[in-house]
Amino acid sequence: MKLDELKNKQIICTVATGRCGTAFLAEILRLIPGVTSCHEPAPEYADVLRGVQAHPERATRFLQENKLPVIAEDPAPVYIETSHLFCKGFLSPLLELGVVPSLIWMRRPHRAVASSMYRGGTIPGRTPKGLRFYLSPEDPGTLPLPQWQELDDYQLCYWYCLEIERRALEYRAVYEKNNWLWTETSIAEISSMRGMRQLINDLDLPAMTPVRWLRYFNNRRRRVNPTMKHKQQILLPDNLDDLERAVREQVSQ
Repeated sequence: MKLDELKNKQIICTVATGRCGTAFLAEILRLIPGVTSCHEPAPEYADVLRGVQAHPERATRFLQENKLPVIAEDPAPVYIETSHLFCKGFLSPLLELGVVPSLIWMRRPHRAVASSMYRGGTIPGRTPKGLRFYLSPEDPGTLPLPQWQELDDYQLCYWYCLEIERRALEYRAVYEKNNWLWTETSIAEISSMRGMRQLINDLDLPAMTPVRWLRYFNNRRRRVNPTMKHKQQILLPDNLDDLERAVREQVSQ
């Protein structure tokens, strides 16, 4: 495809851990006029995520041959995709192609994210879902975690949160240096009119009409991707403070 086809389109992506409200974010942003907002549409980053970690050039090929043609064909002037996989190896190749997406850092406390992952059995580097959708301590360029195979499942989830935060801070510095559009928010903030207005203003998005604001008020409390009931039956370790401290000490070395 010709990248010129994207020059008049604003692309917005996220830096996120997952389990932080990205599905809800996608739904809320659909209320903005002139916007196509998706959560994890096809073609999926997950299909190439593992290979991209060791072979970054595969991300470039995936973007050129699969993802960007779909975005170019979308008729909306603003295309938003809130997949948390984007920040795991696809931002730098996209920038190298000359396409600069606006970014949303979707934040949630590390313990809340790690607990949700733990209860759902999504363990980085260890379970099938953890390998398909998340980074692993074995992946190049990630925070070093010596002898990670001996750590508790919860510690791997917590490590992953630290790694995404590291990436977010690195990307934010690049974006601020270049005056590219960047914002930070959370599910609590976009559930308030003030927080939603801030997000719209930061990303220079079209204003919402009164009718769309009414729809927003009717939908802002609805959970799009709620925690599965069976997670409530899985108990967290008693010593979370100690487990988290041990991870922070290892990565700080």
